[in-house]
Amino acid sequence: MFFEKIQNINPEKVAIIADGKTFTYGDILAISKKRAAFFENQREHFLLCHSSEIENIFNFFAIISVGGRAIFGGKNLSDQQKTSISILHKATIVDFVPNSDANVPEFHEPTKKEYFLGVLTSGSTGQSKLIWKDYQSWFSAFPHQSSVFGISENDRVFVLDALAYSANFNTFLHTLWQGATVVLGKLTEASSWTNLFQSQSVTSTFLVPSHIRLLLNNESFKNLRLKSLVSAGEKLDSKLAQAILESCPNIVLTEYYGAAELGHVSYAQNQDIVAYSTTVGKAFPGVEIEIKENKIFVESPYISPEYRNIRTVFDFGFLDSEGRLCVLGREGRMFNRRGLNIFAEEIENAALLHPFVKEAVLISNIHKPHLLELIVVVKQEISKSELQDFLLQKITKDKLPNKIAFALSIPRNDAGKVDFRVIAKKPVDEENLVR
Repeated sequence: MFFEKIQNINPEKVAIIADGKTFTYGDILAISKKRAAFFENQREHFLLCHSSEIENIFNFFAIISVGGRAIFGGKNLSDQQKTSISILHKATIVDFVPNSDANVPEFHEPTKKEYFLGVLTSGSTGQSKLIWKDYQSWFSAFPHQSSVFGISENDRVFVLDALAYSANFNTFLHTLWQGATVVLGKLTEASSWTNLFQSQSVTSTFLVPSHIRLLLNNESFKNLRLKSLVSAGEKLDSKLAQAILESCPNIVLTEYYGAAELGHVSYAQNQDIVAYSTTVGKAFPGVEIEIKENKIFVESPYISPEYRNIRTVFDFGFLDSEGRLCVLGREGRMFNRRGLNIFAEEIENAALLHPFVKEAVLISNIHKPHLLELIVVVKQEISKSELQDFLLQKITKDKLPNKIAFALSIPRNDAGKVDFRVIAKKPVDEENLVR
């Protein structure tokens, strides 16, 4: 359990560096006990949405230390979202620092099977969905994460402070469970990340691919002493992976595929990411992958409680002859054209193989779903006909997009994932296309 681990770590060791402040493992215990008295004996759900993520963190620790349930809404929720989520999930809004004159005498963490954390995920729908986690579904993966990702108690791990994104929060908790140090950073300060990495001796980081590009764009990246970089959230394309490996030849680069509902599913590392660019690796330790009717099903201890009988998020995919998983996309990103199923990720991955293509997203026309548009961001100028000819070498003619549009950037949400809601509401403006 979490606090059982924390209490056995040197209380003077630095646990969290955030907003110019430093918190030790002893601080975590002391602040948690102080705040916990406010939440003790309350059986409500609590929505954590303070404007400071570090305050959300300590409120979270206080709640789980007395066996409570916390929904991590994060610092970026609007007042309307707070109210909506609070009503929908019957949760008390906690956007303040609790005051209490007493400390709880001891921690009462949930048992292995009790819920302790609610993760809000919307995917591409825009409607918040609450996924409950119990200790088994998260903490049972931590020993494997330490081994696979190469994280030890001696590391300093950089993670963005957008902790409502479950993969970020998972990295944050895993780092503390391991007894290492978390360095929280901000997306708005991406231009100075390398300075932060150097000043705080960061050795490991978790970032989604779009944020890795921001880090890699800094000329100082090659001077960093990173020994581990973990990526998830969307496909890590082979060109980006190769650039990382060339800049940091001694790094352990890991791409993992998973979902908030299922936990870790598969992973690939280093040159395997480049050599098998259309796959997301082999099964994560403790995971069994099964393909039924072209859909991916998993069996593992990391599945969220309410999904243990479902065992899928309805992603399409297949296993190659050596057991590597190829993900074709979710039902919402499978398009039907005259009876032919076209998977978005297949077309996007084909486009990303072109040396000039930096990013690619396939969408359907909001009024005519059978008409498909490929939006691409390029590093060097390329004509539409040249890209179309290249795609014809990778996919059949009947899968070609109806339109190719060159854009300056792809809209993304706070987690760094493609924001399909923005794309759907605001089609690519022809005036803003790269010529």
